[in-house]
Amino acid sequence: MTTSSPSLAERHADIFIGQSEMARHMRQHDWDATPLGPPERWPQGLKAALRILLTSRFEMWVGWGPDIAFFYNDAYTPTLGTKHPHALGRPTSQVWAEIWNDVKDRMHAVYERGESTWDSSLMLLIDRAGTGTLEETYHTFSYSPLLDDDGRVNGLFCAVSEETRRVISERRLGLLHDLAAAIARGGTRQQVLDNACSVLARAQHDLPFSLIYLYDAQGTARLHCNAGMPAGHPLAPAELPPGAPHPWPMDSLDAGKIAFSIPLEARADAPTGAWGVSPHTAFVAALPPQGNNRSAGFFVCGGNPHRSNDTDEMLSFVQLLAGQVAPAIAHAEALESSTAERDRLRDLFRMAPGFMCVMRGPDHVFEFVNESYQQLIGRRDLEGKTVHEAMPELEGQGIRELLDEVYRSGKPYIGKNLKVRLQRAPDMPLSEHYLNFIYQPTLDSQGTVNGIFAEGYDVTDQRIAEQELRTLNSHLEARVAERTRDLENALARLTAESREREAVQEALRQSQKMEAVGQLTGGLAHDFNNLLATISGSLELLSRRVAQGRFDDLGRYVTVGQGAARRAASLTHRMLAFSRRQTLDPKPTDVNRLVRGMEELIRRTIGPETELEVVNAVGLWTTHVDPHQLESALLNLCINSRDAMPGGGRLTIESANAWMDDRAGRERDLPPGQYVSLCVTDTGAGMTAEVMQRIFEPFFTTKPIGMGTGLGLSMVYGFARQSGGQVRAYSEPGMGTTMCIYLPRHEAPPEDSDLPVARPLEAAEGSGVVLVVDDEPSVRSLVVEVLHEMGYQTLEAGDGPSALQILQSQVHLDLLITDVGLPGGMNGRQLADGGRLTRPDLKILFITGYAENAAVGNGHLERGMHVLTKPFTLDALAHRVQALIRQTT
Repeated sequence: MTTSSPSLAERHADIFIGQSEMARHMRQHDWDATPLGPPERWPQGLKAALRILLTSRFEMWVGWGPDIAFFYNDAYTPTLGTKHPHALGRPTSQVWAEIWNDVKDRMHAVYERGESTWDSSLMLLIDRAGTGTLEETYHTFSYSPLLDDDGRVNGLFCAVSEETRRVISERRLGLLHDLAAAIARGGTRQQVLDNACSVLARAQHDLPFSLIYLYDAQGTARLHCNAGMPAGHPLAPAELPPGAPHPWPMDSLDAGKIAFSIPLEARADAPTGAWGVSPHTAFVAALPPQGNNRSAGFFVCGGNPHRSNDTDEMLSFVQLLAGQVAPAIAHAEALESSTAERDRLRDLFRMAPGFMCVMRGPDHVFEFVNESYQQLIGRRDLEGKTVHEAMPELEGQGIRELLDEVYRSGKPYIGKNLKVRLQRAPDMPLSEHYLNFIYQPTLDSQGTVNGIFAEGYDVTDQRIAEQELRTLNSHLEARVAERTRDLENALARLTAESREREAVQEALRQSQKMEAVGQLTGGLAHDFNNLLATISGSLELLSRRVAQGRFDDLGRYVTVGQGAARRAASLTHRMLAFSRRQTLDPKPTDVNRLVRGMEELIRRTIGPETELEVVNAVGLWTTHVDPHQLESALLNLCINSRDAMPGGGRLTIESANAWMDDRAGRERDLPPGQYVSLCVTDTGAGMTAEVMQRIFEPFFTTKPIGMGTGLGLSMVYGFARQSGGQVRAYSEPGMGTTMCIYLPRHEAPPEDSDLPVARPLEAAEGSGVVLVVDDEPSVRSLVVEVLHEMGYQTLEAGDGPSALQILQSQVHLDLLITDVGLPGGMNGRQLADGGRLTRPDLKILFITGYAENAAVGNGHLERGMHVLTKPFTLDALAHRVQALIRQTT
């Protein structure tokens, strides 16, 4: 007979006893895969400790073995936070890595000497939220040795009680007590502020820094207390005039906010207090108004960076601090005033928005009560009566006992959301109220308690609102739908506003565009008139000399005309680069290799009086760029730098890898990502801010007339933007200039970027058939004549549809040469795509005199497609055709 194996819920039920969550986890855990091995082989000492652990409702954990494998019960899981349940069975040094250095010596004392340990309210900074943020906690615990079956210490037993809330509450109550005692000793306003500042400066755990601002008659907030903040720190300006920019949102205070928090993530230089870590949050609380229509000022403090989870409690605590300081300041000012001023203070006391009263003697006789206090209790005759006589309904509610304890101990009592039942009118039932208040003992000149000052607020409405909010949260679906409608309405408003802004911006862009077009056309007309004059003059002289039979000087006129044509071609290329519509031939490029290949050319260009330094980054990334255009852009930048140093200087070319986060990308108008930077730095005269704003405008130049066209930097800018990158200038007058090109990183390895060596056209006849498509007969006839001289057969077409008929026929073709801009409703790229439907391996050479980017793939060519830009030399055409035909054959 075979016996079935026990279920997971029943495995080792004699060891992991009970139905608690951790008992189930332990029964289901794969202990065989751990150094502890199967539970049935565990020592009796460990088994007995686990039975105690799992049946106790007190926080406990057990560590066993040399790694101190971690076991714990349900009561301990809140201490672990997000470490539960993965902490089970792991080494304690991993579970509590953040506090291991604090507790390991205690554990070693248990293991090595068999000694028990005891700690009371030990502070430990733990990460129970799993976010990497350490939390200030306090624990009372003991470590006791556990013996294995051989009588040796092989584990420890820990009973623990977390006392974080008690310790922090007592610390804050102590601060309130010290603050109340200190400001009570102040006879003048300045003494009150100095005493308060002295106490606040010692509260480094809860308040890394504290500031008290008071308003003057003009509404300017002036700093009167600075505890913990270095003098002159940006977070503690000496005065905050209305409407001026400042670090603390006075407008929120003016709008009626009593207390709120402000994130300080961007202020890593904020004082750290006792922690060594800058606070993540600051708290602002208005000093409660003392009878006038506006708060006397406000209190600012930094929050404990290790208690970021108790913002609400901290806000209440800060309000209590502000509530103690405000009346003390007002009281001190009253003491400094005349009798009339003291009477006025009494009136202010009566009209304070928070309820207040002063009681004298051990029987707590009412001396003063304010209007808010009378409104709270239902307007009674209080002054001169004891609490018991004036408010008998408080009997049995613990209020008399609290007053007796404060009077006896001399320590203040802070009540939060304390429920009190009051009879606000005779023969009326008791009504429930919730109060936040403080009982502050008052002292005579000898320091003996002679009465109690009470101050607080009726928070019944807030309490009811919280209850209604909890009820509202139970209907989340309705709330989400309502919020969604609000967001949709807000989105509609924002969309309308955005459209209005876009319309205004578009009008501005159109105006700027028209101005730029005017500058562009004027500059082009000037430069091309000069070039056309040179070309037409050379042709006219050629015609005269041929008519006269004089052939000896014809070469000189041809050279002049060709030079003017080349300059015109260079000008059109620069204009295409500026417009970002030139046709690029990008390749995976090693920028370091490209710079090394140009180094000798650059040295000759800048001359011996300028020192050249090249700094190539190690491990530079590859970028996808047209290497010839990048060479032209780099040479342009080097020439500009040379011209900026007429007396010589140093020119540095430097490459680097650059990571752009969101902020850096926005500063350079680039998406976040990885980039290759190529920078040219000179030690020249530098540029002013006004010049910097215009350096990329077409035809703008600071050089003398005749020394530059003003298109160089426009070309560099257009090339960089068309390549997916950016160019930026950094300069100050007298400090030189740095120009940086940023190009996106490309993952593919670089191709050999060395330029091919020009070779003479081979005399051998070509073999193949070429289809030539161009709507300009003169260009088409020239191309056909060159192809015939090379020995190729040709077919001709003047538009796209007629050429497509030839491509779709059975005629053999080795190469298609086509213009990009064609008539007949079909451009060159559409013709090429249609031809490849039937001839997928067809080689294609685009020739174009205009930047038809959309037609050739937005400036990027597909495999087997090549481009030759007009104007071109006939030798260049012949070499390109010969190379493509050879690849085809």
